[in-house]
Amino acid sequence: MTDTWISRRACLGAGGGLAVVAVGGTLCAAPAPRDRLPSGDAFAPWTSFDDPSLAGTPFALVAAAVLAANPHDTQPWLFHVGDDAIDVHADVSRNLGAMDPYLREMHLGLGCAIENMALAGPPNGYAVRVAPVAGSVIGIEARDRPVLAATLALSPQPPGAADPLHRAIPHRHTNRYAYDRARGLDTNWMDAARRLGETDGVRVMFLEGAARDRLESAMIDATRSIVADAPMIADSDRWFRMTDAEIDAHRDGPTLAAAGLSFLQLAFARLFPVSAQTSHAAWLAQTRDTQLATAPVLGLIAARDRYDRPATIAAGRCWQRLHLDATLNGVALQPINQPIEMIDRERQTGRGDAFAQRIAELTGPDWQATFGFRAGVCARGGVASPRRRLADVLVA
Repeated sequence: MTDTWISRRACLGAGGGLAVVAVGGTLCAAPAPRDRLPSGDAFAPWTSFDDPSLAGTPFALVAAAVLAANPHDTQPWLFHVGDDAIDVHADVSRNLGAMDPYLREMHLGLGCAIENMALAGPPNGYAVRVAPVAGSVIGIEARDRPVLAATLALSPQPPGAADPLHRAIPHRHTNRYAYDRARGLDTNWMDAARRLGETDGVRVMFLEGAARDRLESAMIDATRSIVADAPMIADSDRWFRMTDAEIDAHRDGPTLAAAGLSFLQLAFARLFPVSAQTSHAAWLAQTRDTQLATAPVLGLIAARDRYDRPATIAAGRCWQRLHLDATLNGVALQPINQPIEMIDRERQTGRGDAFAQRIAELTGPDWQATFGFRAGVCARGGVASPRRRLADVLVA
């Protein structure tokens, strides 16, 4: 839960060439700036996060919201700003189709945006109370207009000290490079990260050893299943922005620069576009041979009911907090949600529940995973994704 949270075929265009120059993550060992902002106005929101002209207004909260994690960098949100409240709407026109048939991932992204807004409230003079809309995401039938997801009640108060997570907002980027598997995660940080979920009624699970290997296998198999599912892969591919012109025009979607490619791979991908079939094979290979193979820890965020709207928003808020905290502590994170996407797809098509059963074996019967990720350490920082302007996401 962009930045885009799904690595996907951002290795599209690199295609089979990735295998030719597939040095895995060897170039990742070279030191690089922790914050990497590509040039262009589409990336300006990352630097205007603390615009003084917005300070002390509800629009400062929206400026924080647009930098939140979200599926495929679709940025599926719209905001109505009132004197004492902000309504957060799901922009269903930006849905992922067969990749997200129940708008579950969309609501995870909205939860991420809501968490950023909650963090931005106190330093801008607002106490924030979040009221998510009740019900199930499965019951959302309207697909021709924005759908209210939550209302944030704003109560004026003297500006207070910002939560440390607040200062991490403009520096949080998904890291798709190879990690250093020889370096495990600090157990104290993992314990603290687990506690982040407890406040929202969701559960953060870190998997190591045999459980980690089983989740890795499910992630690889799910990636392979998505590649073989024509509607899913088509609905995913249409969001990719391969050129600067596309990035400037759309200001959304995964890009090559943020795909976790080495310098050589990135240059090759820009020079030699290839077929979709080759690109999909490259995505599978990158997921299996680089991203999963180098991750010391895999994780899940689980809720009691993955289709409950408040719980889904809570899980998104949890992921956002987790990623912000990881940013402050030098931990690299990347969402890998393919198994849960396949759970949705199998349910939609009636093709059984194979992936649901595999993931349930890891979470136990009382929890349902709604988010998957990898965690580790990497010398290279993640790269920012394009973002829409505030004016693009405000509605009357």
